[in-house]
Amino acid sequence: MSANLSETKIGFLGLGKMGSAIASGLKARYPAMSMLGYDPFTQSADVSAVANASELESRSDLILLCVKPQEMKAALAGLKGSKQYVSIAAGLGTETIRGLLGNHSARIARVMPNLNAAVHMSATGVFCVDSDLAHLTKAIFESVGLVEFVDKEELLHAVTGLSGSGPAFVFEFLDALAQGGVLAGLPYDRALRLATQTLLGSATLVADKGQHPLELRSAVTSPGGTTIAGLNALEKNGFRAAVMSAVESASKRSKELS
Repeated sequence: MSANLSETKIGFLGLGKMGSAIASGLKARYPAMSMLGYDPFTQSADVSAVANASELESRSDLILLCVKPQEMKAALAGLKGSKQYVSIAAGLGTETIRGLLGNHSARIARVMPNLNAAVHMSATGVFCVDSDLAHLTKAIFESVGLVEFVDKEELLHAVTGLSGSGPAFVFEFLDALAQGGVLAGLPYDRALRLATQTLLGSATLVADKGQHPLELRSAVTSPGGTTIAGLNALEKNGFRAAVMSAVESASKRSKELS
């Protein structure tokens, strides 16, 4: 797929934080790739600027729609909808985007990346019924992390609640973990470094070993030891239920906003 992607002329409509992160990831993986972009407010060293959205469409094979949902109507005004499009706008369905393009047969993929694309470690959900566009979309977003496809477009709400909103939940947990270290006597800066490395290492273990998280948890939990005492405190305070509820609530809110 890398050959197909390298031969595809990619355009960016919008070069905010996410658009710039994707462009950076693509440039790192495909140094010779030539990319175009249009954003009246932002420039990117990885992307060659064009004068307007119409020129971007005419010169690109695939356009990444990296504008906010509320700006999409204005951003797509004047486009013909004759190319391939990949939207990262939360809550805007493929049929809605086709309507805004004025072409109800336009080829569109919807994706939900997350903040971690900035360090090329995004968890990205993709919905696309066009197999060729799906392959290109996968290759694009693999340049900034992991890609998972969903079979139904409505499941992107669950992706939004889990990995889209998830970084905020992780940051909250990370700070709480560090503050726990402070409560036990450590300075915050040292506690945060220890907590960050603990979180990073634990996630890497799950990704690399392929073991169930609870199986790995049991390897750390000795009878009557420190870890089981901490786990008991988490259980008493409803930790698991709180996290599950956070993802569910974020997913429901995504549906409401759409």
